[in-house]
Parts: sequence; C-alpha cells; structure tokens
Amino acid sequence: MAKSDFKRKTRSDKFPLTLHPTGQYCKKIRGKLYYFGSDKKTALKRYLEQAAYLHSGKPPRSKYAHSGLTIKTLCNYYLDHQESRAEIGEIKLRHLHDQISLLRYFAKFAGPVQILIRI
Repeated sequence: MAKSDFKRKTRSDKFPLTLHPTGQYCKKIRGKLYYFGSDKKTALKRYLEQAAYLHSGKPPRSKYAHSGLTIKTLCNYYLDHQESRAEIGEIKLRHLHDQISLLRYFAKFAGPVQILIRI
C-alpha cells in the first residue's frame, strides 16, 4: 500500500484558541497569554480581528479607541472648571498652576489616550 501525503489534523489545527482553566479562551503569542472571552464564537471573532496586530508585535487595536472619555479630555474638563473657580477667587492662581503641572505628569504616566468611560 502506497504512503499518503495526507497529514491528519489535530485539534490545534482546527481551532486556534485554547480553553484556559478560568473558562476563557486564550492564545499564547510571542510568549504572552492573550484572553479573548468565554464564549467560543465571540472569542474566535475577537482573535481573528486582533491576530495580525498581535503576531506582528504591535498592540491590539480597539474598536473603542476614540469613542470614549480619555484621561486627556477629563483633565481638560477638570482644569476648565478649576480655571473658572480661579477667576471668581475661590482658589488661588498658584493652586491652578500646581494642578496643571501635576495633571501633565499624571497624563504622561498613565497615557493621555487611555479610555476611562465609553460613551
């Protein structure tokens, strides 16, 4: 009987994700474990959306990247409020300048585009 070039598919060839003991589907990419959710279909959908970014080493893109309140906008809202308080004399101008420098440092540390709330 002639040998066949047919290679038998294993489970990992059929479905790219692994079920983690926590109940979520995950995949180890470049030495890091990424979780995609507990529902099999939605986990596969999320994996396929982000696979190209993850395998290339880039951070995964979020579909909510610019649809929410970011740290930068929140800091700006807060500073606008504090500026109006300084104009009417509730707080001193020096206090406002201290807050500006502290919030700049905080935004650099946390990342100004970090999503806080999805609107």
